[in-house]
Amino acid sequence: MKIGIRAHDMGKMDAKSLFQRAQSYGFDGIQLVVNKALIPEPPLTVEAFESIATQQQGVAVLLLGSYFNPIHSNQNKVNEGVFRFQKQLELAHILNTPYVASETGSYNDDQWTYHEQNHTKMAYEHVLSVFKPLVETAEKVGKTVLVEAAYGHVIFSPHALKRFIHDLNSTHVKVIIDLYNLLNTRNHRQHTQILQEALHLLKDDIAVFHLKNYQLKEGKLVQVGLNKGLFDYEQLLPMMLKSNPDAYYIFEGITGEDIAESMAFIQKIKEVHR
Repeated sequence: MKIGIRAHDMGKMDAKSLFQRAQSYGFDGIQLVVNKALIPEPPLTVEAFESIATQQQGVAVLLLGSYFNPIHSNQNKVNEGVFRFQKQLELAHILNTPYVASETGSYNDDQWTYHEQNHTKMAYEHVLSVFKPLVETAEKVGKTVLVEAAYGHVIFSPHALKRFIHDLNSTHVKVIIDLYNLLNTRNHRQHTQILQEALHLLKDDIAVFHLKNYQLKEGKLVQVGLNKGLFDYEQLLPMMLKSNPDAYYIFEGITGEDIAESMAFIQKIKEVHR
């Protein structure tokens, strides 16, 4: 079980400090969004990525996050997102990572929230048309596109995610399962069944699990530390490990004091189920 963290949840800093901080918590690696995690922000060049690679100190880059909204109303932003994603596929070998990841966007542009048109056939076909060239690039450079579903986005459920990767029809596509992202105020009590559905449908396609937890506060789902929420990880984590022991397990949205507490909590469960 390789455990990582989304790098910018630890703060924004230079590459050496970033890898040192990840190592100090005991993480095996990071999910790196270069423009959010690193100071100064590195250009998407061979030289910049080689410089990052020299600072790794035994901490892996498990995946590159290049999240963009493929149905943003501003086509320039879509084009920029596609460009960044393709460049990071081309540069990923320098950091010895196989994956570049994104979600599938929303008609609410920069808010990335639910819109009534997100779950329509039109939205699905639009996002599929944007992702196909990304997959073609991944095939050329020997890397893999990771797709993450979220209830408020175009790809919103395990079934929709399964259909999407089937339609992309490539061995260079895998998925991230973020259980929290698949929930809303109406279905969150069924989170165990939703995870079971995702594991059943997507078992062979899962490369990464995002680890989060939440509480229901004032009618909204609010993220908390992994040991503080409604997810019973003593039940859920063994299900994930049994299904996909070689996946990466990455903390996302865990910050501050919650990082160390969450790490100790997950390590304790891991030891029991070793």
